[in-house]
Amino acid sequence: MVLHVRVLVHAGPLWRDEVSSFHVATAPNLQAFLNSLVLDPFPILFVTVLRVWIALGFGSSDVGLRLLGFLIGTSLLGAIWVCCRMIDKERWAPLWPLALFALTPVTLTEGDSLRAYGLGLIGIVMSFGLLSRLAFRPWRVGTAIAAAIAALIAVQSLYLNSLILFAICLAGIIVSLPRKQLGPLAGILFVGLIAALSLLPYAGIMRNAHDQLALQREFQAVSDGMPSLISTATFRGTAAKIGCFLLFSFGLIMVTVPSLRRSLFARIKGGSDSLVFAVIVVMVGAITTFGFLWSSGVHSSRYRLPLMAAATLSMQVVYTTLRKNIGLSVVNLVGSGLAAAAFIPSSYHLSELRKTNCDLAAVVVANSAAQDDLVIVNRFTHAPTFQRYYRGTAPWTSVPAVGEHLQHRAYLARSVMLNPDAIQDILLRIESELKAGHKVFLVGRFPLSEMGRPLSITPAPQSGSSWRLGIYLNIWRSQIVNLLGQHAVQVAKIALNESQPIDPQEKEDVLVFSGWKD
Repeated sequence: MVLHVRVLVHAGPLWRDEVSSFHVATAPNLQAFLNSLVLDPFPILFVTVLRVWIALGFGSSDVGLRLLGFLIGTSLLGAIWVCCRMIDKERWAPLWPLALFALTPVTLTEGDSLRAYGLGLIGIVMSFGLLSRLAFRPWRVGTAIAAAIAALIAVQSLYLNSLILFAICLAGIIVSLPRKQLGPLAGILFVGLIAALSLLPYAGIMRNAHDQLALQREFQAVSDGMPSLISTATFRGTAAKIGCFLLFSFGLIMVTVPSLRRSLFARIKGGSDSLVFAVIVVMVGAITTFGFLWSSGVHSSRYRLPLMAAATLSMQVVYTTLRKNIGLSVVNLVGSGLAAAAFIPSSYHLSELRKTNCDLAAVVVANSAAQDDLVIVNRFTHAPTFQRYYRGTAPWTSVPAVGEHLQHRAYLARSVMLNPDAIQDILLRIESELKAGHKVFLVGRFPLSEMGRPLSITPAPQSGSSWRLGIYLNIWRSQIVNLLGQHAVQVAKIALNESQPIDPQEKEDVLVFSGWKD
């Protein structure tokens, strides 16, 4: 809760993904709303909730909007407790889901953002608990209806939740089949069918997303992404290494000491159905999730959040089966505590980051740039944030220049990438402004060390089906830096008056160039 409060206090203005959500939610009419939704990588539920939140009067400030993310993020904590109480008849604390999921930096930052991740995670967590209850407890119609509602929340928030929901339903069916009870089987099948049918209207959107995914593709092997199931990018440092070593040592002791080993195997045999359920959820969820991410070429840790949730909840299922032995209880307590301690430093640091300084850049440029000057935003994907906060009179453009900056969809640059002289108009405009005695303001990361021989790149696709947008953006930036480095007479970096650390995903500099020399 302390970390969530810190995020609410420190996150500050909306960054580009959140600006995109705000644009979709505030579309002026139903047709515009649906057209914007086609370009958003989420189903309809979260932006509908956001639209209602704004209609209630909370959309007039960034703080009011962030309050919605805070409520969703803290509700996820409650969902974890409720789910684990449904899993565990004795209602012990959900130590592993809290330590390995709720405390991880990616859950904290994405769950509290103005995006669909937090709401989707609540849906998949509650689906896990309710479907396991259907599989292992006496049949109740109310449980099946509640599970169907949770499943709808899950899949209507995040598309990837459908893969985890499939794994949970499959696990529930497999453990229910030997008991030959039609009620649980029918309930689980009902939940899965309802969720699947609700996704049919998105079939066209999913097909159209193929071109956009091609532009976002990162060439990475599946083995490169597997270790980051629990976001290993933030699981580092001495504390994490010590925690892993001690956890491994405890595990080794459990399987080598005869009395502890016999107790462990007895517990495993006695809780075989629960263990089978947990193993199937993790294995099927991992295969489908990593298979999709590998085939689509996207590897961000945020896309693994549903799998992380299911994996840690499965660990709770295993724990409820094994914990009655005092030695296993001690191992569980110490291990989860060490895991939590390993994540806390990174999460605490990320909770104090400001999401963007693009608003500060927009204010500085508005105050410094004259009406005849030119403002250039380095990456068109960052332009939505700049546009939201810019109130200046100087004209501005992004690199490359695209039609609109309400949503930062990658497909907008697709046609530009086919042009060998994609930013020639921008380069000519820079030359014209400087020769006329005006200034050119650059917003973004423009390393002056890149000055040298201008780089060029062949039109996309570079080879076969390879569309690497990041390469093109870097080349275009280098062309601008080279032009200004060779011909601008003066260059200065403007301070942005930053009072706290900035998240590097959208940390901008402002450089101003003036004068012209041949």
